[in-house]
Amino acid sequence: MYIVAQDGSGTHTGIQAAIDALAASGGQDRTVLVRPGVYRERVVVHPSGVRIVGEDAENTVITHSACAKDPDENGQEKGTFLSFTVIVTGKDVTLENLTIRNDAGDGRVVGQAVALYAAGDRGRFLRCRLIAHQDTLFCGPMMAKVEREILPYTSRAECVDFVGDCPLTHSREYFEDCFIQGDVDFIFGPYRCWFEGCTLFMNERGGWYTAANTPEGQPHGLILHRCRLTGACAEGEAYLGRPWRQYARTLFLDCAMDEHVSPQGFADWNEAKPITDRCGEWRTSGARADQAMRHSRQKRLTDAEAQAITLPGVLGGEDGWKPWEKEEAK
Repeated sequence: MYIVAQDGSGTHTGIQAAIDALAASGGQDRTVLVRPGVYRERVVVHPSGVRIVGEDAENTVITHSACAKDPDENGQEKGTFLSFTVIVTGKDVTLENLTIRNDAGDGRVVGQAVALYAAGDRGRFLRCRLIAHQDTLFCGPMMAKVEREILPYTSRAECVDFVGDCPLTHSREYFEDCFIQGDVDFIFGPYRCWFEGCTLFMNERGGWYTAANTPEGQPHGLILHRCRLTGACAEGEAYLGRPWRQYARTLFLDCAMDEHVSPQGFADWNEAKPITDRCGEWRTSGARADQAMRHSRQKRLTDAEAQAITLPGVLGGEDGWKPWEKEEAK
């Protein structure tokens, strides 16, 4: 096992150094244990089949301050997708008990600032804390500029020319018992993602919890199951989501929503990107359980429709992936 400890008591003092050593070893040891500390570094998880495990999510922190308004070598703004703190490009990667934070600051000043960029297929994120402001969590493919950004590392993830009107993607991400904090569109992307028992916390600025751009032809997008929605914004200033692109698919199933959530639920992005019945909810509880004021076009799922949406059905795929099964340390 590779052990990261800032006091020198482990095998490495930095997380990236431990991941690189694991990748170079070619051995059977595929786990990096991270002891508590604040690790100010940008991390690329490039090998496949690895686990990065913190001892304590509250006190094991990876943080960085890149943002969309950072200038590139030509003096142009780098943009959203180069602002990440951690990017996962390998397949079958598990992150556990970690805080991943982008501390660049308020999006009104710095633009988008991504904490986690989940690009590899079959990613598992267990008991992690993802904290930023605008655009905290991106679940989607690589682009050429991102591949250049992470050199000398190579990517095993899907790659597209343009992520907006995204072609059909096949990668999947699973989040369990995570705390995800942000404000504007802070969970976004085209991948199939299942959030199980997570807490979504809206910052004081308010905004939209989600902004899916599910590809045409993909029946599943962002599925939030038994999650809790709360925040620090004014009452009613947190919307369930808005459609980044026209086929956005986002469902909240058996979730608890407090007074921070807008009684409208979902919101149109603009006239060209309105809410459709691919966005909806079922069996909401809490202060925002009453759906009388919900957006007129969002879906109100029946029991039968909701119960047909299962974790194996959304993420299982042709390979029968079972992300909920416990994985032993190696």
